[in-house]
Amino acid sequence: MLSYQHMYHAGGLADVHKHILLARALAHLTKDASAVVYTETHSGRGRYYLDSPSAQKTGEAAKGIVRLLAERKIDKDEPFLRALSAIQKPNPRVYPGSPLLAATMLREQDQLWFWELHPREHGWLDRLFQPDSRVRVSHADGQVGLPLKLPPRAPDPMRGMVLIDPSYEVKAEYDSLPGFVDRLRRRWPEGAGLLWYPMLPAGRHEFLREAILTNHPDTQINELTWASPSDGRGLYGSGVSYWGLETENLTRPAFKVS
Repeated sequence: MLSYQHMYHAGGLADVHKHILLARALAHLTKDASAVVYTETHSGRGRYYLDSPSAQKTGEAAKGIVRLLAERKIDKDEPFLRALSAIQKPNPRVYPGSPLLAATMLREQDQLWFWELHPREHGWLDRLFQPDSRVRVSHADGQVGLPLKLPPRAPDPMRGMVLIDPSYEVKAEYDSLPGFVDRLRRRWPEGAGLLWYPMLPAGRHEFLREAILTNHPDTQINELTWASPSDGRGLYGSGVSYWGLETENLTRPAFKVS
């Protein structure tokens, strides 16, 4: 259950798709001066290195963020690029996980709540954010821990957003996530949300997507594919289901696919 390691996939096409949409959502939320809570149910270690043996082994970052930047396939006005530039200024080989991306974009008055169950990944995450008083890191499953914190209680902000980004190494997650989204939205109606899912030939994401759309017709979808599901390459696309974010920016493609 805890075998998945995101360090092998950091900076891949799916990761960049997710991060561009996340950055757009955060830029939209922070247009309002009032404070927000940003939370993640599956946070990972928060920071990765493009020249690490793990990244080199899969080559996903080389085909993803490295190529996209080299070929200028990401629009220059993307909030993601501004945040990435700030993160990479001291070290261009750093690639942010979503926690570091969010912490870079959010403001002094905002709060960040991170859950991570994997002991080693939690340790990295906790050390990364120890100096940041805005951040709370919990060593637990966010799908269990987050609902217990909702709705946020004063003096915590009521506005905010959750990123749901599980590994999907347990196939039952496809079946359980629609119910989790239901519970989350009942407990925190003021909260926005993004749910990332992989698009694989088995098609399990189709049930997940349709179940959420059926239960929550206001939900919107942004999917990006870079291969055919029948070509035998495994992951052929990336999907994000989102709610509570009334902005047209999230409907646009994240980057150009050649």
